[in-house]
Amino acid sequence: MNIADFQDFARRFAESRSAVISLAVSVLFIVCAVFAPLLAPTDPYDLTQLQLSDALKPTGSKRMLPGEEVRANIRVDGGTASVQPASPTPTRLSIVASPCGPNCLAVGVEPPDAKLASLQVRNLPAGATVEGGRKHPIQPWWTLDNPDSNQARITSAGPLPAGLTLLAIAKSLEQETGFVFRLGTDNFGRDMLSAILYGIRISVYVGLVAAGAAMVLGTALGLLAAWRGGVADAVIMRAVDFMLGLPALLVGLAILAILGNGVSKVVLAVVIVQWSYYARTARSFAISELGKEYVEAARCLRLSPVRIMLRHVLPNCMPQIIVLFTLNIAAAISMESSLSFLGVGLPLTRPSLGMLIASGYEFIFSQKYWISIYPGIVLLVMIVAMNLLGDRLRDLNNPRLDR
Repeated sequence: MNIADFQDFARRFAESRSAVISLAVSVLFIVCAVFAPLLAPTDPYDLTQLQLSDALKPTGSKRMLPGEEVRANIRVDGGTASVQPASPTPTRLSIVASPCGPNCLAVGVEPPDAKLASLQVRNLPAGATVEGGRKHPIQPWWTLDNPDSNQARITSAGPLPAGLTLLAIAKSLEQETGFVFRLGTDNFGRDMLSAILYGIRISVYVGLVAAGAAMVLGTALGLLAAWRGGVADAVIMRAVDFMLGLPALLVGLAILAILGNGVSKVVLAVVIVQWSYYARTARSFAISELGKEYVEAARCLRLSPVRIMLRHVLPNCMPQIIVLFTLNIAAAISMESSLSFLGVGLPLTRPSLGMLIASGYEFIFSQKYWISIYPGIVLLVMIVAMNLLGDRLRDLNNPRLDR
């Protein structure tokens, strides 16, 4: 195709506003698929970043840092206090202690702006109290709930015993962060925007790779059937009839039940389902091309069959095959989403659009609609855009349908 032919094709293609919009939407989805790691706020595949406290949060919610519990042993000796951390894991908070006057000890946390749910001091001697705190009915434990200054003052009627060791336990409240879940979270605490972007990446990958592999396999078999005829044609076409007679989803379920889930298995299932469409299309157009004069001329020049089919016949069949390829991308995306929705497509650690819809289905009637609705809208727009694009290409390659 030269520049003039391409310009004429582009002009005719642009006459359909819906086709132009579909092309723009399809390109947008491809860009999102390629640059998903850069566009996604988080990595939904990284299980270490997930927090169950973030699960099922609505649109626009902020990520919260979960509350922590920090422990420390405080040793009082000679008017001084030394702190020995006793928390099993590192924490953002730390406990500090210092004398606040005669027979007085202040216990607090750092940083000072941390918000505490409670501050508890254990092993207090008789006569010692915590100002504003409540005592355990039996144990020598004093608890200060929601301390305003993040500090507890321990006072005693007499000097605190030398070598006294206290246990301080501080529990912090959840803290807001600057991260906002634009589209909410799912039941695992994954950011829905990030999960959708990565789901688009899987859908586009499966659609392009599976449809492309099916196109290569099916076109090759269709050209072989058209050239050889006879037994080869009969065997290939009966296999095509057999595959077209089976429900595509049922074939995919059977294949994945045998091979297990995974992206490569889904691609293989789609290829096995779709190759027959390309084989029948390539065979029908190749048979019509084989009866034309340019093929007879190529045979008179004693060109090899492979060269005749690939260099002369195939280019004249490609416009129709490309149209079928465009339409089958949408079919492959739809099939992958259906298999993932049924739980046999991809594992839970690799969320796809179909799996996100499936995981949110059980919550949709409890007003947690965002888990299923947003991936469903994205999937619908993607499939409709691909189908409209394929329909326009089909019309342009058929003068009787061209408007």
